[in-house]
Amino acid sequence: MDIKFIKEIIFERAKDAGFSEFEIYYSKDDNLSIGVYKGDIDKYSVNTTMGISFRGIYKGNMGYSYTELIDEEAIDTLLESAKQSAVSIDNNEEEIIYGEKQDYVKLNCYNEELSKISTKQKIDFIKDLESKTLNFHEKVETIAGCELESSTIEYGIMNSKGIELDNKQNFISAYVVPVIKEKDIKYDGFKFKITQDFKELDIKMLSKESVGMALDRVGGETVNSGNYKIVLKNDVMAMMLSTFIGAFSAENAEKGLSLLKGKEGRIIANPIVSLVDDPHLEGSFASTPFDAEAVATYKKYMIKDGYLNTLLYNLKSATKEGKKSTGNAYKSSFASSISIAPTNCYIEKGKSTFEDVLNYVGEGILITDIEGTHAGANAITGDFSLAAKGFSIKLGKRADPIEQITVAGNFFELLKDIEYIGEDLEFTIPMGANFGSPSVVIKSLSVAGK
Repeated sequence: MDIKFIKEIIFERAKDAGFSEFEIYYSKDDNLSIGVYKGDIDKYSVNTTMGISFRGIYKGNMGYSYTELIDEEAIDTLLESAKQSAVSIDNNEEEIIYGEKQDYVKLNCYNEELSKISTKQKIDFIKDLESKTLNFHEKVETIAGCELESSTIEYGIMNSKGIELDNKQNFISAYVVPVIKEKDIKYDGFKFKITQDFKELDIKMLSKESVGMALDRVGGETVNSGNYKIVLKNDVMAMMLSTFIGAFSAENAEKGLSLLKGKEGRIIANPIVSLVDDPHLEGSFASTPFDAEAVATYKKYMIKDGYLNTLLYNLKSATKEGKKSTGNAYKSSFASSISIAPTNCYIEKGKSTFEDVLNYVGEGILITDIEGTHAGANAITGDFSLAAKGFSIKLGKRADPIEQITVAGNFFELLKDIEYIGEDLEFTIPMGANFGSPSVVIKSLSVAGK
């Protein structure tokens, strides 16, 4: 796809069609996914997804359209669809095609060495991961899932105000799910890794940690219902962030869908809590020098020392509030509309080891897994009631495994009740954006057990 050649054609025809300002956003994703089962490949897919979206101001309204086909006829259809979109919209809100000249940070999002890893190397790796995990411990009965995925993504923005931006990134990931059997009861473990460096996919580490997770769960029982001091393991707290991140969207606040509306500059968390959105984080698949509206991105504190420093804004939401965009306009694909999202969002780590965190708690519960965030969490009110697993904490040490419990509380109260933060910052499985956190101590949460 010669995007610059296509751009010239689209722009010329857009002017002739009566668009006063216009923009194209393009993306291309080359994806390879390999799964193995009992030494054989049971999943092998190679996909390329590419397309262009167009938006332009026609008769005072913004029109939108997109296409996966790029030829003479498709371009005419693209522009005609945008015109129809514009004339059918009854909307007085100001729409903006961005043209302000900025200094964009140069990021190293593409690893040339990763692109040289052959398909055979990837197949050999994932087969070896399954085999090594299966034989890591005598109690491992089977591998329920073992997959590798690699992607190369290119995207960019060009508009009638002279903006021409592009970025290219690649990454590779792998996961394994071993299943062990103990007294006719099965327990599974899970370990996932995403990186831009193939050498960081460590088979021994993935096997050891996934099998260890399964073994640690053997003999798990529920606990008495009550309120407990809680440690949320790093990836669990990261998942909580991803579940309630919509509260930090200025667009949601404007619509009355966020309890953080009007609270910028006010304390919303314990003063030890700082929440960052860093689009320039090195080595992350989500890092980008510009957002989906061509606004330059920058590191920002959403929460700083407990204060709500800023919500996240795109151009439309910022214009309504008389503010500047925070560079958080987001498109999940070329076909999607512009929304608001963070990039690399995480709670800043503390200085204490995980052992220090447990020792601080003394007696309580360590939560290592939560389920049901889609059904058991209200992203607007912040209320949650989630199935959970973990371990008891006794005498400042991890003790017995715990199963079949439900933890309940409110996310906004939880932020205020964080009273200790570890140094073990870790990012969870990607969910659009990249969410991370160290392990945190919560003063109290309700636990339903027996």
